[in-house]
Amino acid sequence: MPVPEETIQQILDPPRMHAPVLGKVLIRRAPEDFEVEELPLYQPSGSGDHAWLWIEKRGLTTQQVIATFGEALGIRAVDIGVAGQKDRWAVTRQFVSIPGRFATAASAIARPGLRVISVSFHKNKLRTGHLQGNRFALRLAPADDSVWTEADRTHVQTRLEQLQSKGFPNYYGVQRFGRGGGTIQDGLRLLRGRLPRDYWPENQSRSMTRLVLNAVQSGIFNLVLAERVVADNAGLPQPGDVVIRQGGIKPFLLTEGRDTSGFLPAGPLPGHEMVRSAGSVLQSEERALGLLGTSWRDFTRFSRITSGGRRKCLEFPLEGSVKLEPDGCLVLAFVLSSGTYATALLREIAAEVEDVGGAEDAGVQQELPETTPAENEMKNGISTDLDVSGGNGP
Repeated sequence: MPVPEETIQQILDPPRMHAPVLGKVLIRRAPEDFEVEELPLYQPSGSGDHAWLWIEKRGLTTQQVIATFGEALGIRAVDIGVAGQKDRWAVTRQFVSIPGRFATAASAIARPGLRVISVSFHKNKLRTGHLQGNRFALRLAPADDSVWTEADRTHVQTRLEQLQSKGFPNYYGVQRFGRGGGTIQDGLRLLRGRLPRDYWPENQSRSMTRLVLNAVQSGIFNLVLAERVVADNAGLPQPGDVVIRQGGIKPFLLTEGRDTSGFLPAGPLPGHEMVRSAGSVLQSEERALGLLGTSWRDFTRFSRITSGGRRKCLEFPLEGSVKLEPDGCLVLAFVLSSGTYATALLREIAAEVEDVGGAEDAGVQQELPETTPAENEMKNGISTDLDVSGGNGP
């Protein structure tokens, strides 16, 4: 049975914490309007068996970049490593790792929308989650023929400073859920055993299975967080909450009488590794499951994919600044931790955000998320072969 449209809309367009300070804005009218630079978890040491390519791409998905290197160098995609996926309709910079013997050939690769900026070496291959965050520079254009003023810039700067100190809801962005929430609907059908075996081409089945199930987990998180935003306790731990230290990653059940300063509530991403909440918090999370017609038990069938975890309800931008351009556009610059959506931040600034590039990408297969919804690839991906010499370790 399909999920009611009202529930899907609550996932796609959840409530805001703050009244907007701008009206409707346009983003990504051109790739240059959306710049993203990866902040590595650690820097390459300069020696090792893996070449790390610092690349810039424009108008390409990370998967297209991997395919380009694989074809040009004659290596398998599995031998190519990235820390995270980056937007297609954007100018983005990130590391890509390849076997070191291909470094010279890789440095000479030049394709439309792709260039290798520099090459270094390291002991290990890059793995998903080996990144600290991303630095954004987003150009916001008015939706009409008007221009913004210095007063608008000041309002946005004030709001950005407010978000830096108070945080904003760490919702998953609308792009996570497919057009009209179709990716969630596919995930629910899969959980219920109602998706045909040949629904996807064989070579896409594994990645799409992960994608649609991740969308369901993400939808449950958004529903829980939406309820907390309305109740004005998204950043206030409640009895029975699972919490994470603001600068940490490890979730634990809040015990009665414990000092909650410095801790944030962490919403559910269902799976067997998820720390279970208690009391009224657990009831709220089970209501979200019920809205999607599912239960905790449903996720055990795909336990390797839906291992589960917790995600902080609030996130905090760093290094925020706002510049008024001569043409009346605003350029917002800020840093977000890995897995946090820039569009979630923009929702706390603008009444409506029209993603022009995202609309153009509507028919393009979604990429896998930068980090899995379980948010534990950072923890599990940092294996014993990780060499942090010469850089900033975990």
